[in-house]
Amino acid sequence: MKELITQKIAMKKKMPKFRRQESHVKARLSRTGWRKPKGTHSKMRRQRKGYDVIVKVGYRTPKLLRGRLRSGLLEVAITTPKELKNITKDQIALIPRTLGNRKRLAILQEAKKLKLNLSNFPMIEDKIKEIESGLVARKKKRSEVKTRKTAKAKKAEEAKEKKDKKKEEKKAEEAKEKKSDSKEEKKSETKEKPKVKPKQAPKPKQSKPKKETVK
Repeated sequence: MKELITQKIAMKKKMPKFRRQESHVKARLSRTGWRKPKGTHSKMRRQRKGYDVIVKVGYRTPKLLRGRLRSGLLEVAITTPKELKNITKDQIALIPRTLGNRKRLAILQEAKKLKLNLSNFPMIEDKIKEIESGLVARKKKRSEVKTRKTAKAKKAEEAKEKKDKKKEEKKAEEAKEKKSDSKEEKKSETKEKPKVKPKQAPKPKQSKPKKETVK
């Protein structure tokens, strides 16, 4: 295995950088990955002298070391602390970057207990301290935000209550004014009304005297 590792390191040093055709001319092509040149007149496809090298099978590393680190260990992604117990001597644990800080902290603490190495976190103790301090600061910040929100909500409620009280007082004043106005109107109506005279009995009709006829 050690001989293969030394062979791989030597091969990696000699290995050229595989660039896409005309990537030095067009900037957008340099951002994309490798593409095999397929043009009929492509000098790169024909492997002419002075042009970039094409990807070939001969540049491959030994089959046993494919996917392994320089130390010869295979990386295994771990998402729970229980999975650390299944790691063999040929493997090394790797915590994915998508994992949250709480789960990461649990895995780091378990690795510290089992005395295991992690490929992306060599200094386990320092990382544990960093995550713990970050979680404490986050908790403190959240509590502060919560207290601010509650204070704002209380102020809003008090302001609303004051507005409601003012509205009720206004309504009461308006109702009192309406009552007083209605009473005054009634009094004025009673004063202005003329006294109704009692109805008199109709006078009896007088009979007219009969005209005397001349004989």
